[in-house]
Amino acid sequence: MATQPHRDLRLAPRTRRILHLDVDAFLASVEQALRPELLGKPVIVGGAPDSRNLVMSCSYEARAIGVHAGMRSKDAARLCPRAIFLPGNSQAANAKRAHIARILLGISPRVEIASIDDFFIDLTGSGRLMGCAFDVAARIKGKIWAEAAMPVTIGIGSSKLMARMAGKLGKPGGVAEILPGHERALLAHLPVQHLPGVGQVIRRRLESFRIQTIGQLSLVSREVLFSTFGTAGLTLYDRSRGIDLDPVEPECSIDGNGQLCTRAPKSIRRDSTFEPEEGRTEQIESMLAWLIDRAAGRMREHGLCAGSLEVRLVYVDTRTPAQRRQNPRSKGLSARKPLRPATQDTATLFDHARTLLRSLPQRRALVKRIGISLLLLRKSAGHQGELFSAPSEHIEAQAPRTSQGDRQAVLDRTLDDLRKRHGFGRVLRGSSLPLMGNHALDQDGFVLRTPSLNQ
Repeated sequence: MATQPHRDLRLAPRTRRILHLDVDAFLASVEQALRPELLGKPVIVGGAPDSRNLVMSCSYEARAIGVHAGMRSKDAARLCPRAIFLPGNSQAANAKRAHIARILLGISPRVEIASIDDFFIDLTGSGRLMGCAFDVAARIKGKIWAEAAMPVTIGIGSSKLMARMAGKLGKPGGVAEILPGHERALLAHLPVQHLPGVGQVIRRRLESFRIQTIGQLSLVSREVLFSTFGTAGLTLYDRSRGIDLDPVEPECSIDGNGQLCTRAPKSIRRDSTFEPEEGRTEQIESMLAWLIDRAAGRMREHGLCAGSLEVRLVYVDTRTPAQRRQNPRSKGLSARKPLRPATQDTATLFDHARTLLRSLPQRRALVKRIGISLLLLRKSAGHQGELFSAPSEHIEAQAPRTSQGDRQAVLDRTLDDLRKRHGFGRVLRGSSLPLMGNHALDQDGFVLRTPSLNQ
């Protein structure tokens, strides 16, 4: 307990103290935590150096030589011949994330898991109990390294936006704070692309107006930004002034057995990239079935059902260099449909997804990526049996009269139980079996191109 007065106690009442914690080079750091002999060495997580895959994550030793995420593996190998290439370990990554979340929940109950490798912690009102936010952040950083062997950067601010911006200034492995009242002064001279929400498209548009810093952006009126960028312009207006009222939304807790419980998701998205690109319908639909299977399993873990389904498809970009320069972005195809009634049944979801996939325009090009999203998630009221449904033809006359929906519900529950005990990859549905010819299979499931997607 803090006994001496500190700076935070002199702040105005209810001044928010938000921490943003980002794990440095997450997937590469997981590998170094598992194998301490890799510490201090250039580690690259992604495809083999002789493949067409991309770098998913790399240690700062590799970054110092010019390697970065999104780079082709062969280019990374050319830049850093001594690099150690690893495929990544999704199970270990998820375990490390859960370990870090448990440590943070021991500090504050208000913890938000923003992504696989960053968290927000709300320390507002805890100054007298815990001390200065900067000192708390330093203790958290040391505790995570001591217990989980993971390097982190922590930013401190009066909002989630400013805490994230402070974290960028503290990279890698530091603790940085933006003091309340100094937000606009710090933002003024930063490049506009440092502002969350400013991607390549918005940045190029702003540069066409000779807007290069956040301070210059803050001089533009709300009306002009709205007429130029729509609702995204309103967000830019507030963020350029350091305004962010979004609360830290607690979404995890520790149950009575000491297990980490996460808040039910609002949507579930799964994607996979084909390497090499795929043109066979059987393989594409099998990957679609696998993504649906994984997403539906997670949805049932939270007792949810989906009210809408989206399927996405990206073909290989066959445009000429001139066409790419004219329009750099290669847009994928997507289709969405409402589900009435909402469902959590894997077979039903796959039938709808396959129908959506076949409805997308076909092109004379190979498929690069496929993805699905389960949307409008809501609490499931449980499966309602069908009173008057007749048995299917292959069921004996003496068997109970059950509908296909009833049998699918029983099948889903049985598979969920088996996979929980033995691993998701130990029990496969027939619709996913064709993937075995192209993808390695372990206890957790098929090893996809992106380790973090194997969930």
